[in-house]
Amino acid sequence: MENSNSGSKRIYMAIIAVLLLINGIAGYLLFNENKEKKVKIDEVAKLDTDYKALNGQFDAAKAELETLKGKNTELDGIIAERQATIEKYQGQLAEAQRKGNLSNAEVKKYKDLVAQLQGENAQLQTKIKELSDQNQELTAKNLELDKTLSAEKSTTAALSEDKKNLSKKVELGSLLQLQNLKVEGIHKKGNGKEVVKTKAKDCDYLKISFATGENKILEAGNLALYVRIINPKGETISVGDQGSGTLKMADSGQDVQYSKKVDTDWAQASKNLAIEWSQNIKDPGTYKVEVYQSGYVVGKGSVDLR
Repeated sequence: MENSNSGSKRIYMAIIAVLLLINGIAGYLLFNENKEKKVKIDEVAKLDTDYKALNGQFDAAKAELETLKGKNTELDGIIAERQATIEKYQGQLAEAQRKGNLSNAEVKKYKDLVAQLQGENAQLQTKIKELSDQNQELTAKNLELDKTLSAEKSTTAALSEDKKNLSKKVELGSLLQLQNLKVEGIHKKGNGKEVVKTKAKDCDYLKISFATGENKILEAGNLALYVRIINPKGETISVGDQGSGTLKMADSGQDVQYSKKVDTDWAQASKNLAIEWSQNIKDPGTYKVEVYQSGYVVGKGSVDLR
């Protein structure tokens, strides 16, 4: 009996040993499985963290580019292209994350791309600053040039005004100062003798006489004078076939009718002139006479005819 019990104990002990071995092996396998799961979970968590960090860096790179827009028209196109490239990289990164294909190697590739983009952005910022500095320098030079041009224009305008004023003075200095201007009603006898009349019906013509006076400023040569005769009604006597016409006043630019143009040879010395007018002078009243030179009135006179 003792041998039988002893054999049973050995069998039990063997079974227990086998069970313990099995439990040990199972526990070891379970430990290894849990360890691998934890490693896998940690790896997935790290890749997710890396994904979020990369995506944020891509967003930051795009936002940085956005701040550079509008500072240089030529570079705006390049900025838009780079933003489109970043969005393409973000799309590829998101697709890899969604499919679970994001590996450490992929993460490194995108980190290198981010570093490259950051470097390119820095270069672009430097380029834009250089262009901005150049533009500011050019603007400053343009402002200085504008000031110089404005000063030159002011000087030119002042010189032009001085020249204009001088020319005006010379023009005014060239005007005659008519002396002893007389207007008379004349009847001419058969023997050619002139008789002064006071009645309009007795007059053959009006005689306008004056001395020109001396003027050394007025250049020698032909001198044109314009005689305007105004009848008692206040109308300019104008007869086309007698050489009547219009002249422009120098100050106002207004057109004024004249009755007769008189050309004389001017030699800078005073000379006596006499002008005759016989048309439309039979109405009684006051006849006024104005003499013009270069659009200015240089002499006036009148006669009363009964």
